[in-house]
Amino acid sequence: MRVLLINPPYPIVESLTMPLGLLYLAARLEQAGYEVHLEDLQLCRSPLSKVERALQPDHPLLAGITSFSLNLAAASKILKKVKVLSPETVTVWGGPHVSFDAREVLKYHPWVDVVVRGEGEETLAEVAERVRQGKSLEGVLGVTWRLKDGNIQTNPPRPFREDLDQMPRPACHLLKLSQYRAFGDGASLMTSRGCPHRCVFCVGRKMIGAKGRFRKPEAVADEMEALSRLGFSRLRIEDDLFTFRKERALAICKEMECRGLAIRWRAYSRVDTIDAELLDWMKRTGCERILYGAESGSPEILKKIRKGITPEQTRRAVEMTRKAGIGVLASFVLGLPGETPRTLRETLEFAESLQVPYTLNLLTPYVGTEVREKAEEWGIQVHSDDWRLYGQGDPLTSTPAITRWHLSRAVGKYRKGLRKYLDDLLEGEQEGTLPEKDLDKLERSRHWAFLRRLIGEEILERFGGVLPGSGRSDTSELAKSLALPLGMTTGEVEKHLDPLVRGGNIRARHKENRKVQWGWVEN
Repeated sequence: MRVLLINPPYPIVESLTMPLGLLYLAARLEQAGYEVHLEDLQLCRSPLSKVERALQPDHPLLAGITSFSLNLAAASKILKKVKVLSPETVTVWGGPHVSFDAREVLKYHPWVDVVVRGEGEETLAEVAERVRQGKSLEGVLGVTWRLKDGNIQTNPPRPFREDLDQMPRPACHLLKLSQYRAFGDGASLMTSRGCPHRCVFCVGRKMIGAKGRFRKPEAVADEMEALSRLGFSRLRIEDDLFTFRKERALAICKEMECRGLAIRWRAYSRVDTIDAELLDWMKRTGCERILYGAESGSPEILKKIRKGITPEQTRRAVEMTRKAGIGVLASFVLGLPGETPRTLRETLEFAESLQVPYTLNLLTPYVGTEVREKAEEWGIQVHSDDWRLYGQGDPLTSTPAITRWHLSRAVGKYRKGLRKYLDDLLEGEQEGTLPEKDLDKLERSRHWAFLRRLIGEEILERFGGVLPGSGRSDTSELAKSLALPLGMTTGEVEKHLDPLVRGGNIRARHKENRKVQWGWVEN
């Protein structure tokens, strides 16, 4: 029996990252004996056409999709397309937004049959088995579903799985890994689930639980080695909090060193969970960047949102991390409960004073967050439920002292600074004064833009057939063929193709009618 899993387009993607949640779902379904097809459409410009092709030659038993608020509409259109083309296929929706708005989602999207809430591996496997047997979903924990009479039923939640090491590894073989390797941005890896903190603007605790659940260091290192053998030299540890327990984080680092793993990696952390010893081990084993959720430069705001840290702790952690030789990215949120012109100014000045790269994000009242559910109590006014704006940098909230205009102005100055930084890079490049490190950044940005179009518009699949024998290399002929649809010069295209060919990510697969057909390496 066939199951189709779909990762819908995401409008603000920079690089291609593995849909780790879907890969775990796919692995669990394969373990249960299902044939799984996974379509990662996060860059795709024509998702409905691709889904239509994925429904052939035989319609799947079940089609599942995941989404956030921002791509909720895109996910809905895809499931509607599935239901129109394959009415007997059971449509299933998961992800953080629908997990906390399941009844409304089913009410306003009649082409959706089931919402899987929260952690989905066991729930989806049980749903698939009930569907295969033609049985009701009565008693399946963690689902909200549509009865035959049209009524909506919500079953009790499913307890979180305790032993993560008993889960099958993510089904990476279902992806065209060459496309992910091409970006060089790293393979995704999960080492733990759970977050004990109660930040009012986050749903992480509800989605994955407050209690930490940890994989054994040996199992983590095994998976790292497996990803390395697949050609990945970088890893993205996707845990909400990799340094949840210092002893365990240290044990993973020591296991990596013991095995001689030569791999670079990044992780998320909190400023109150690291020290010099842990940072030293992280650096020794290849950690190149840590993202810290600093959130605010105002002690009173941090206390109000229950972040549990102080600006002084953030400054110390940033200094220790830089001293250890690890890059830092600090993340801030503007418009938090209690925000005033003074606290806003404190945050902006504090972010600048750290002298590390940082992001300024506007408070987004996601479904399921306490700041949305108790907006009046927190002094927050929510101005829009247009989910297409959620995460796009538009001011969606205000406080009694801070209007949307204040937030737009603050973020506008930040973006203006980013544009000036880019303009300076371009000017330095033209003048030949740009340092090699900055030149590499600029080239990587251009290469990623090239890859997003090459993959998202299926340029290689549509225009990758070339005739040999003109005296030029096959790669040059390919560049010539791709230049027009990409709107680039042949030389520019060839420059971007060269690392893809040398890295073994694209190659001439076969010849038909004297044509050399180029394509992405399957795995």
